[in-house]
Order: sequence, then C-alpha cells, then structure tokens
Amino acid sequence: MKDSGVICHGDCDGVISAYLYVKHYLLDSWPNHITLVFTQPWRAHLDARKIEKELREGVFLDLAISGELAGFIRRLASKAERIVIIDHHKSSAELVKDLSSIPNVKAVWRKAPSCPRLMINDLKLAVNPYEKFLVDVADICEGGEAKNSEAAKVADLIKLSIARDPGDIDYLTYLVKVMLEGKELHTDPEVTERAKIAKFLLHRLLKLMGERSLEVGLMKVITLSLPESRIYAGLLGIAATEFARITHKDVALIRREEGKVVVTIRTLDDKAYRICEELAKRTGGKFGGHAEAASATLQDMELDKAVELVSEVIRYVSRKQHPRRMR
Repeated sequence: MKDSGVICHGDCDGVISAYLYVKHYLLDSWPNHITLVFTQPWRAHLDARKIEKELREGVFLDLAISGELAGFIRRLASKAERIVIIDHHKSSAELVKDLSSIPNVKAVWRKAPSCPRLMINDLKLAVNPYEKFLVDVADICEGGEAKNSEAAKVADLIKLSIARDPGDIDYLTYLVKVMLEGKELHTDPEVTERAKIAKFLLHRLLKLMGERSLEVGLMKVITLSLPESRIYAGLLGIAATEFARITHKDVALIRREEGKVVVTIRTLDDKAYRICEELAKRTGGKFGGHAEAASATLQDMELDKAVELVSEVIRYVSRKQHPRRMR
C-alpha cells in the first residue's frame, strides 16, 4: 500500500485541518501509511521533502503557498498519483490558481475564516457535533468572533499549548491523535499543562510589549532582540493579536531571528497584508497571510533600521489608503 503525505501549518488551524482530512479521507491509512508533517509557511518547501517518495497522495493544508513550495508541488505532481491543496491565505490565490491547472492536482482556495471552515464548506464534509465544534475553534484561533465561550476556551488552550514549543512535531501529532479518538481537549493533562506554562510567558511578553511600544501614525510598533525572540518563540503571533485587542490599535511586531528580521502585523482592516506586501517588494523579502494578519521576512538588519523601514512603509500604505486624511 502506497503512503499518503499530509503537510500542514503547525498551528491550531493547521492541526484541526489535518484532523478533518485524515478523519474523512485517510482514516483507513492511519497511522501506519500516513506521513504527517507540520511546518511553517516560510520553510514548508524544505520540510515537505519528508514526503518526497512514491506517494498515493500528497496533501497541503493551510500553508500560505510560496513560490518555492509551488515549485516543489509541481515536481511532486510528476511522481504522486494525486495532489490536494486546501488554503485560505490571501497571498496564495494566484499560485493556487496556477497549480490547479496541473491534471492530477485538486486545489481549493477561497477566503474563509479558517482552513477547516473552507474544508466543510467547499468539500461538503458531513461533520458531527464534535467536528463542528472544532471548526468553530479553528475560526476563533484565526481571529474570528468567539460566539461560544467553550470554543473560545479550547481555542486558547490549543494555541497556548502549541506555543509552548512550536517545533514539537510529536505534540502536534498527539493533538491529531486525541481528536481522532474523540477526546475532550480541555481536560487533557498534556494540553492543559503546556497551556499553563505558555500563558505565564505570554503575560510577561505582553508586559514587555506595553513598556516598549512606540506610536507610528495609528499603529503600535514593538521590537524584540534575537534573545527575546528565542525566549518567546511560538507566542509572538498570539501576543501581537492580543496586544492589538487590548490597546485597540494596529500592531507591528519587529523581531530579529537567525539571519533575518521578521515583521508581524495585525490591523483592523487590510493594511496588514498591504504593509507586508510592500515590505517584501522593497527588500526582496517574502510575505504571506491574510488581510488583517500577515507577516514579512526580510534580510537581516539592525533593529533601528528595521523600525525606520517599517515606519516608512506604514506611512506610505496609510497615505495610499486614506490620501485626504494624511494631508
């Protein structure tokens, strides 16, 4: 029996997407004939090599398709029997459309609150109450309104538990296993313990952001050094979203990482995508994400230079969006 490879974003949204796909399409192959890979969009083309073998099916879920990943998928399509791409990131639209022209590639792209929501809507999955609840959780994890307090609680637990160690692939696989067994996540001791530790670190990070934030136009700009990025790795996206909610302001979080600078933007409108797109355009960097939540990866530079560049782009995008207001 040929194996299937499932590559997905290593976050709450991606984990629930993996669960749904395995449950509805690959349950007879679980776990012995499935290679499950969790990754981040910026390095997905590297981690996807783990499935580069004789495949029945290669599945790419919630990955904000990059040019490099699109190239990998084209090569894989010449070997695998079937390729499936399901994604809801705005930055993926054109590449997914191009990939869908390959005969053995099924590509689904549409703007949606989360990848699981896209799956049940466009693939017409017949979901039970447990699955429907997890789709609601995924929507909340992606910034959707929390209409269900229990779903909001589970969304926080999953996000924080993953953030404790975002590179722990065994734990992400464990979450899929727990879901496939239909167990309650909010009572799982592994989930709750990891979330408890991450919550403590998140409070420390939010305090640091509050002390360090600068005003650029209507946006809060915060910087983190390389050591700070290492300490709080995994919590940075959550912290940016939470800080925007607390301050009722758009947020730009600029941080040094190994050999690069990463800019995370959260806004109330589509400026996040526009700012990251412009940053990548000016520097030859990469960007991806959604209208209100996006990020850009730039060449390494000193933080003061990065702040200067990001501030210039924030003002540029604001002038283009509201020319009269800026005069």
